[in-house]
Amino acid sequence: MTSATTGTMTSGGILDGIVLFEAFTPEERAAVAARGRVFDAPSGTVLMREGDRADSLYVLLAGTVRVVRSDPFGGQVEVGFRRAGDCFGEMALIDGGSRSASVIAATPVTVFELERDLFLALISPSPDLLAKLLRELTRMIRDVSERVVREDLERRTRAAESALASHRAITQAVTGLAHELNTPLGVCVTVSSHLQELARTGPAALGAADLQEPAALLDANLARAVELVEAFTAIAACQNNEPLEGLDLRQAVADAAALFAAQQPELPLAVRVVPGAPCPWIGCAPHLDRVLHHLFANAVAHGYAGGPGTVDVAIEPAMLDATPAWRLTVRDQGAGIPARHLPTLTDAFFTTARARGHKGLGLAVVFNTVTGPLGGRLVIDSAPGAGTTVTITVPQEL
Repeated sequence: MTSATTGTMTSGGILDGIVLFEAFTPEERAAVAARGRVFDAPSGTVLMREGDRADSLYVLLAGTVRVVRSDPFGGQVEVGFRRAGDCFGEMALIDGGSRSASVIAATPVTVFELERDLFLALISPSPDLLAKLLRELTRMIRDVSERVVREDLERRTRAAESALASHRAITQAVTGLAHELNTPLGVCVTVSSHLQELARTGPAALGAADLQEPAALLDANLARAVELVEAFTAIAACQNNEPLEGLDLRQAVADAAALFAAQQPELPLAVRVVPGAPCPWIGCAPHLDRVLHHLFANAVAHGYAGGPGTVDVAIEPAMLDATPAWRLTVRDQGAGIPARHLPTLTDAFFTTARARGHKGLGLAVVFNTVTGPLGGRLVIDSAPGAGTTVTITVPQEL
């Protein structure tokens, strides 16, 4: 067998370990491999297009591909990923019908392609090979069906847990908002009563000096009330559904860091994203941007007390409820957090810096976004003088 791009001979053992051909003998796998070809393709290549005639099976030898389907409105919906060792288009070997989805290279890939006609010519004289293939295809379909049911149950469980966590957080936020608004609104009511009393019993012509202090109090406290309401709406925004898209999570984090630097040029924070391989993710960039923005801002305000500092962001594979996930680790080397504060960090309106104008909603927004629309988990680990590490685990496919 010859590579389409390099012209080098490839070993018949390339199908070893591929589930679809697991029941085949080494000689049978070599015979199948000899009928196909290996080729390389860059990221973005459409390997299979929805609706086209299905005439080939593909085995992904290296890299990652996206599986997408068209929605009723002409857009594309991410269905999932396939990784090295996975097959796609395998039903073409049986029915030769049309493709049910498109497959696009998410990274540079190496692919083995086997044309249906060539494969049928190989197995037609051998009922034993055909029986093995049908057995493996049946098992794969059963496994996929079971996985779909299991993932649906897990998704429903996560959604229920997320809804419960959001309900609790919003209840706390409403209680906190009422408490926080009580002071500025009380001041406004008092000042308004004072102005009415001045108008009723004061001198006929009130001077500017008589009105300056009450006006200043009204302005400051109304502004504070407006800020509280605007901050509170950020929690509600955490629950908004945004369209999902196929992304490289590592690049999305780098983009979020660049956006933060552009929006907050006065903040002396250097964000370093640990380099590595692409991290395919079906997710939502706006929610991720919101989470990272608040974490970066918190690092500056609390970790480094407004001074210069650095934040390192690492991404690695993980598991979340038995499904593939990505683990984002956001770490600063700042002042750290006392242990007594860790249990209440994500409570709405909790802050140790109220005197400096902080409202205590940043981590509440982070928690609600991560556990809500991102379907993930949040863990905060810190100690005084040892910096703070925020670990976010999100499913690779929302």
